[in-house]
Amino acid sequence: MKKFKATVVAITAIAGLAVAVTPTQAADTCTAGGGGKYICDYGVTNHALPNGQKEQFLVGLDYAVWTRWTISNQWTGWVSLGKPDPFGSARATNAVKVEDQQVGGDFRTTIYLNNSNGPVVSRTRLALGSGWTPWDWPNFN
Repeated sequence: MKKFKATVVAITAIAGLAVAVTPTQAADTCTAGGGGKYICDYGVTNHALPNGQKEQFLVGLDYAVWTRWTISNQWTGWVSLGKPDPFGSARATNAVKVEDQQVGGDFRTTIYLNNSNGPVVSRTRLALGSGWTPWDWPNFN
């Protein structure tokens, strides 16, 4: 009888451990061109540049924003623009939205999205061929 009780206790403990380490239901995963993995619900945002090149944005499985672009009609690899949070704990919660603006002689592109801490955040490329500004947080002190 003692062996039976010990076996039942052991099985219960193992079953409890298995339940405790089972991951929560993850978001559906999709694969973009170039092997980029992303959250299906957020999709891939396509963007045309005035010089005829293209670029894409997506929210990766790490909840960071990723981008790639064409050079001579060939896609680059995916590059992370990071998570929309100065502390790295927030994550993107929707598809990337893109807005273009002509400022003087420069073509400015700004991307927007919500993050899990609430505000809409953005990053801007001030001119074609330049880098991106850090994530801009409204009312961030």
